[in-house]
Amino acid sequence: MLLKALGLNGRPKPSSPGPVPKAFWKLFEKGVNTENPCRVEGLHVPGNIVRYYKDQGPLNMKEVPYESLCVKKHLFFDLSVIERKEQVTLGQLEIKFKHNTYHGHQFQLRVYRPLHMSLKGMRDHNTNRRLLFTQSFRLLHKSLKFNLTQVAQDWTTLGNNMGLVMEIFADGEETDNRITPLCEEMHSFIHASMLTVSLDPTSCKSSRSKRNVESSMPTPSNICKKRRLYIDFKDVGWQNWVIAPRGYMANYCHGECPYPLTEMLRGTNHAVIQTLVHSVEPENTPLPCCAPTKLSPISMLYYDNNDNVVLRHYEDMVVDECGCK
Repeated sequence: MLLKALGLNGRPKPSSPGPVPKAFWKLFEKGVNTENPCRVEGLHVPGNIVRYYKDQGPLNMKEVPYESLCVKKHLFFDLSVIERKEQVTLGQLEIKFKHNTYHGHQFQLRVYRPLHMSLKGMRDHNTNRRLLFTQSFRLLHKSLKFNLTQVAQDWTTLGNNMGLVMEIFADGEETDNRITPLCEEMHSFIHASMLTVSLDPTSCKSSRSKRNVESSMPTPSNICKKRRLYIDFKDVGWQNWVIAPRGYMANYCHGECPYPLTEMLRGTNHAVIQTLVHSVEPENTPLPCCAPTKLSPISMLYYDNNDNVVLRHYEDMVVDECGCK
């Protein structure tokens, strides 16, 4: 039940988890903006779930090269983990080149979206695909990023995810129908990934009242108040899939709500009346319960059931204040 509340269909068991991108660590370290927890400030878009997907497309698309084609690759990112209730607010494709071998030589990158499933062995013609981006570049140790928000929205709402086709050309390179050593070396240096941000409105609170100052008055130990409770994810067997934090201060509420309720106990109107009735008929009416009156969110960085890296903000995870209800 708890894992389902966290948006998981079972306890993740990472088999081949990849490294956590630096951008995710930066977003995690920023924490949750308690004034607006439904916005990813580092990416400047609404959302409370950030996911990272590794490319699952084939390593190489077998095809006779044409013009100055160096690389042709089918990119595929499985976005099926995004639930229908989520609203995709950002989709970002990143093409990273791990090596800076080709000083001074210019290349051109083109990204296409397939419109139809082509027959095996047939070259994709312009009628079967749509050009999304084209960009020239020289420095291969740099990353190229492209906004694919609309494409990601279509993949998740229409269910027509046929991936992408990436082509890289060596500008001015004479190939004579063969791949040059310059192009052949490029294959092992390319890494493609995708990042999505989505908003789950069911677990997002758009506004949050400012924290009340705790009363400095001393209280008896049996009076309703916040108690310290640290949750270590290792103790509950989550250390294999939760990346960060390793645990957090969850706290809990405990204590009595005696008559008369003082302002310090933050009793609801119903609780005030209930304590009054209890003072008259203690056998028939119990005292109000000590319960959280203010909670705050935390961020969790973890691997999901598909080994994707996920950064998610979870509401109502930390007890900040307690009162009688």
